[in-house]
Amino acid sequence: MRVSLFASWMVMGLFIKQIAGISRGRGDLIVELAAAKRELRLARDREVELATLRERERLARDLHDNLGHALVTLTVQLEAVQRLLPVNIERAGPLLEEMKDLSRSSMEALRRSLDNLRAPGLGDKPLTEAVKSLCAETRDRTGLKIECRIDNGADGLPPAVAEALWHVAKEGLTNVEKHAQAQHVAVEVKLGPQLAVLRVGDDGVGLPPDAEGKPGHYGLRGLRERIEGIGGTLLLTRAEAKGTLIEARVSLIA
Repeated sequence: MRVSLFASWMVMGLFIKQIAGISRGRGDLIVELAAAKRELRLARDREVELATLRERERLARDLHDNLGHALVTLTVQLEAVQRLLPVNIERAGPLLEEMKDLSRSSMEALRRSLDNLRAPGLGDKPLTEAVKSLCAETRDRTGLKIECRIDNGADGLPPAVAEALWHVAKEGLTNVEKHAQAQHVAVEVKLGPQLAVLRVGDDGVGLPPDAEGKPGHYGLRGLRERIEGIGGTLLLTRAEAKGTLIEARVSLIA
């Protein structure tokens, strides 16, 4: 009887000890998960801050390369006009016209840079809603036939990734509207286990060679810098039949 009672107490003691061990293990796991969640939140905040800093660098570079160069050229031309006016006013006339053209193009470049800086971005909108709204607004304004396909889970992407993909969709549709002469556009967001892909494809005339370096395509350079700034890649290719395909690919941390 005593042996049986002692054995029962031993079994109960071992059971309680096991339960206590499981409880401590769960407690440790909860603490580790909370710490991992904090680290993930900090990493996402750093991503957003880094993307903001890179955007500022891009703007400063654009202003230096475009507006800075134009101002230097205008200064040289003004000095030349100042010298020519007293002796040969006819030769000064064409220089003045060049200066007016350069001033207009510089203002357009500055306006584009400021528009990009003021772009509101996603704000508090989920990526799915923002991209679908963008497609609907472009469809209503232009009459283009636009397909919009977005995988489930897109709204759970890290904020910096979602923001960058939204900008790709926005700039892609803007280029289609301004340059492509297209009739059909497809916008899609595809999600893999460790990859997010956004594609904007059209059936228009296609991008000219070296489109990123041509005037009027500053947005493409900015997109590449934005996507590469978060570790992704931007591809500009011809679509299967005709037109242009813009594809942004961003790796996701598992």
